[in-house]
Amino acid sequence: MIMCTKVVNLKPMLVLSTTVIFAGATLGQNAESILQKSRDTYSQMKSYTDNGQIVYEYGTSSEDKHTFSTAFNRSPRHLLLDFHKQGGDNYVIWADPDAFHTWWKTTGQQTDYPNPNNTPAINLSDYSTQGAALKIPSLLYAKAFGAVMLALHDPELDGTEDVGGHHCHRIVGRLSDVYAATQHEVNIRKATVWIDTDSFLIRKMIEESKASPGQRNRKITSFEPQANPNIDDAKFKFTPPSS
Repeated sequence: MIMCTKVVNLKPMLVLSTTVIFAGATLGQNAESILQKSRDTYSQMKSYTDNGQIVYEYGTSSEDKHTFSTAFNRSPRHLLLDFHKQGGDNYVIWADPDAFHTWWKTTGQQTDYPNPNNTPAINLSDYSTQGAALKIPSLLYAKAFGAVMLALHDPELDGTEDVGGHHCHRIVGRLSDVYAATQHEVNIRKATVWIDTDSFLIRKMIEESKASPGQRNRKITSFEPQANPNIDDAKFKFTPPSS
């Protein structure tokens, strides 16, 4: 009877061990498949709009809030990213079939980037837009920018959670900037992204960089997205105000 008891107790232990290993592998696989599904969703969109907010938390208790909106049409090509910084500054990126353009309220300067050398309009605007320029636009123009917003290293599925009433996958991983010549990583940060379980649209993203003890360095970007809406051409019109 004692030997039978030992045999019976061992079986659940073996089953439990196998289940844990299998679950871990499944979670890792699902995280990447969800990220890829989201990338595909954006790269295949015919049109897109959103309203968003960026909350930057730093120091012991400091906080800045910025807002932005995006409008996009694939054919004919149109894009308008309108970023408003706390304090009144404004930065705009817009595109037509012939070129990309930027305008910055601080300098009053408009810069034009004719085809085919138009990618700097987005690449060089990341700092001025608190990171908004290389988030959704990098997914909409995935071939040009590699969908860098969702280029998470070592992604893991961390469960599900509601964001603004939408049920979302929560995926955690690591983001960084890489020097092309040396592949050296800089600006390494933890990233958490919430992806809608139904539409695979991104609802929220948090990026956390290292900070001194008692300090914070965290950026929270929230989106209210809409896929494939009908957009009036007037939405893409932007004329920089006179100096």
